[in-house]
Amino acid sequence: MENFEIIQPFFSTSLNVNYTIYRSRVDKERFYFAMYNGSLLKLPSVTTILANTLPMEEWLVRWIAHWGYEQAIERRNQAAHYGILFSMIVADFIRSKQIDLSTIEARVATYRYANNINFPTDFWVQRLKEDLFSLACFIHDYSFEPIAVELPLVSTKYKFAGTIDAIGWMSIGSGVNGKKLKRDSQTQRVLAIIDWKTGRHGFYRSHEAQLHFYRLLVEENFPELTQTPIKLFNWAPKEWTSESDSKYSLKDQTQSKEAFRILNYLAIYQVDDSIKNHTFKVFDGVLKLNSDNSDRVKFVDYADLIRNKFSPQNSIVQENEVPENGTVKKDIQISDVSNEEMTAVEVASDVLSELDSFFQQLKEEA
Repeated sequence: MENFEIIQPFFSTSLNVNYTIYRSRVDKERFYFAMYNGSLLKLPSVTTILANTLPMEEWLVRWIAHWGYEQAIERRNQAAHYGILFSMIVADFIRSKQIDLSTIEARVATYRYANNINFPTDFWVQRLKEDLFSLACFIHDYSFEPIAVELPLVSTKYKFAGTIDAIGWMSIGSGVNGKKLKRDSQTQRVLAIIDWKTGRHGFYRSHEAQLHFYRLLVEENFPELTQTPIKLFNWAPKEWTSESDSKYSLKDQTQSKEAFRILNYLAIYQVDDSIKNHTFKVFDGVLKLNSDNSDRVKFVDYADLIRNKFSPQNSIVQENEVPENGTVKKDIQISDVSNEEMTAVEVASDVLSELDSFFQQLKEEA
């Protein structure tokens, strides 16, 4: 169970949640876990949902064909490691409001050691410095004021979870993707969810859907924020060679049609996941040569294995419970969870009901 971890917001000024959430990988898929009144909530991550429901995009098919499957998977995993390290450093950068670039080399070395990386990362140090510079330019250009970074949230209404890269206030102009134009006499201050990407080849359908899933998480956990429209942006660094070059890409995904599709993805995923048998091999005792060692291994349901990790103090805090500091932070409500675990098919029916209501509302507004 080395891949089992507690996750909490890395940085937050006002968005506080008072529940403990765990993250782990099950059969190469990422899940979030939480306990409520003795019941285990197993929630798929946004990326897991999309990876299992979205068709493979054409650019990815061509990319795999170019490199070959094995090398493509290896390069994908290497890029994922870079993206994780970048997000970690960005979170620290935003929290501290500064970063000493001379520490980047040591950060890379520490990450390599902690993750047993054996592939070359010589170019990471320079690239991280360039990407962090690009990010600093974006924050300055749009007067971005973060209120939370690396914010893990769960949806008990739709039964999924995810970690939001950043949410905060930013100033946008009247141009495409919020660009400030010379004719703009003033800018508009908006609340935005931002998802960092480190690829330099554009944004894709899955990126759009990911942001709209994140908006559902924010709206459910912080309904007070829905009083103002929430904008959705993807950000990524660009290749640049001179001071006058554009340093980053910013894409407004607020009006993406993926907003109308994400609940369908969720319903499909939950139906498919209901037929999966997530078990974990647990080894114990002493192996003996020339003996029947069948009793040294047990196949345990992953949910049971995770349940043993929890203790009462790790359960979600009730509204009437007050922390020692005397302040009550925002609590998540799970009013629809019974003592028995809800099956994926039952959840899918609940999601489909939401879809019916959603499309009925669209008809009325048309």
